[in-house]
Amino acid sequence: MIDEVDNLYAHCDTAVLDPRTRRPISMARLCEVLPPSLAALELSREPKYRLPDPVRDIYATYRPTPLVRAGRFEQAIGTDCEIYVKDEGRTPSGNHKANSAILIAYLCHRDGIETVVTETTGNWGLALAKACAMFGVRTICFIDAQSDAHRPDRGRLMREAGAEVIVVEPDGAHTDLLTLSADAAIEHTRHLDGAAYVFGSVYNYFIAPQTIIGAEARAQLGRTYPDIVVGSCGGGANLLGTAGPFIVDHIETGQPVQIVCAESDRCPILSRGTVGQYSIDTMGAYPFIETYGLEGLLGDEYIGGLGSTIVAQPVASFHSRGLIETCTLPAATAVEAARIFEASEACSVALETGYQLAAAISMANRHRRKRILLNISSRGSSQFA
Repeated sequence: MIDEVDNLYAHCDTAVLDPRTRRPISMARLCEVLPPSLAALELSREPKYRLPDPVRDIYATYRPTPLVRAGRFEQAIGTDCEIYVKDEGRTPSGNHKANSAILIAYLCHRDGIETVVTETTGNWGLALAKACAMFGVRTICFIDAQSDAHRPDRGRLMREAGAEVIVVEPDGAHTDLLTLSADAAIEHTRHLDGAAYVFGSVYNYFIAPQTIIGAEARAQLGRTYPDIVVGSCGGGANLLGTAGPFIVDHIETGQPVQIVCAESDRCPILSRGTVGQYSIDTMGAYPFIETYGLEGLLGDEYIGGLGSTIVAQPVASFHSRGLIETCTLPAATAVEAARIFEASEACSVALETGYQLAAAISMANRHRRKRILLNISSRGSSQFA
């Protein structure tokens, strides 16, 4: 069992900025925003973060997640590349966000937080609700109306896990769904005692535990080191979770690897994002980070969890240094890739994974005899209507 994860911020020139001054934030100031344990992880620049024992104990009930070679998928797409898939659909919430949720729920519990409030498009809220229930912490999840309509089971499952679910209707003032829900959740938290708002992506406290995916995959592959690692990118947790340890290998030892970010053409955060200072809310509550951002989504087509208009700092840093390349895809291509995978491997996946599969097909069409690694970030249905 892996007992420590990579802190990718140790390999980037990054700062977390006070929303009031836009200068590097102090620990004392950040503790006004986040529970102290999350604030400490957010500001840590140590290369490794040791997982607390209670978190490792829970991880041990489902980790390591399976890693298999998708031979029938290879045949279906007609490639001589080897495609390896790590199945994060085997977590307690059926998606990779359980890895972050369990650590966050434990740290909030340890810090005496009674209620955690968050925003979600579905998967994160479910993961957090299940994790908080393990530690007796109340959960309130704000979900936008579009995501609620496309994933009607998410609200039900969150409620069954013990969460209160609040649907946020569009207001005409917000250009992306996550900021809409985040603003509503932050405002709600201000009226609660013993509560903390925790954003479910982008920040270091969320990214670090995800790197257990890539660390496990590296161990499971052994001497079969991947040539290409693919991850989908909304806020960056999936991409960094799988690719992060391989990027660290490249930085520290020069080990060659090609990292591919599968992004939506409706939210081309890496290929068309602008460098600047961004936060996840419009209320001056959460810290700013220097990263890539978009003014809003390019259309209203449903793209699952890839609708973040800012990206984690390490993604921007690694991309700017030429360590990550992009593969920008329409939703229809992602859906088709997911359907091919379901038909060949008898495994249905969510739309976010469809983007990874589509990028893997693109790489397989461009290369011969390469080893490609990706992950099933979430089980789901290929019928995304």
